[in-house]
Amino acid sequence: MKVVIQKLNGLWHLVIGSYQIRTPFPATQDRALVVTYARRAYPGAKIFQRD
Repeated sequence: MKVVIQKLNGLWHLVIGSYQIRTPFPATQDRALVVTYARRAYPGAKIFQRD
């Protein structure tokens, strides 16, 4: 499974397939926190960042 981390509309989003999941973290928050959140929510997934 691939999880893409992306900034949209001032928030971090997780993009999984055709689904976009909004996280509770603003875009000003550190990306490492969002990566940790994604790893807990989707263990074993490959995580990528899109700018």
